[in-house]
This record gives sequence, structure tokens and C-alpha cells, in this order.
Amino acid sequence: MVNVAKLPVADRLVLAELSGVAGRYGTGSDRDRPREEAVAAVRAVTTDPKLLGIQAGVALADPHGISGPTVELLAAAGADMMVAEQHAAEVRARFERTGIRFDFGDG
Repeated sequence: MVNVAKLPVADRLVLAELSGVAGRYGTGSDRDRPREEAVAAVRAVTTDPKLLGIQAGVALADPHGISGPTVELLAAAGADMMVAEQHAAEVRARFERTGIRFDFGDG
């Protein structure tokens, strides 16, 4: 289990920056940039597989199902996808406790 709130402040700051960069290159304004550029931009923030995996888990837990390109980018940058799956499950569970549903892809 990943408790982001208990990570060191430095790691949380990296995750905040990683969120912006990965989102921008995954589905945002730079989504059409070359893949090598996107991976390099992510790796410029961090190469830590765990932190990349945590951020990939956030993207995997997207209740709208539109963050696939961000997950793929983080995986290409070296995300630990076991961490990503575990973190995504935790995030989904928190979302579901608040009433957010994950119905996409069911029909």
C-alpha cells in the first residue's frame, strides 16, 4: 500500500511536478510531441520506478478512462507497473467510497 501523504516531502513535490509533466505530454497540450521527447521530459523529473509507478496508478484510476496515454508514457519512462496497479486499486477504492463510479468499458 502506498500512503502518499506519508511519503517524504521531497517525493511528494516530485509527484506534483510529475503529474503536470506526464499529464501535459500524455493527454494535454504536448500530447502530439515526439514520444522520445515526452519520455525524456518525464525522466527529467524522475527516474524512480516507484514514483513513476505511483503517478501511473493515479492515471490508471481515472474514473473517465481517458488517461491511457499518460499511463503508457509513464510505463515507457520506467514506471513500476506493479506499484501502479496497487496504487490504482487504492485510489479507486477511495473514489468509490465517495460515490464515484467506474462504469466505462462495461457496455
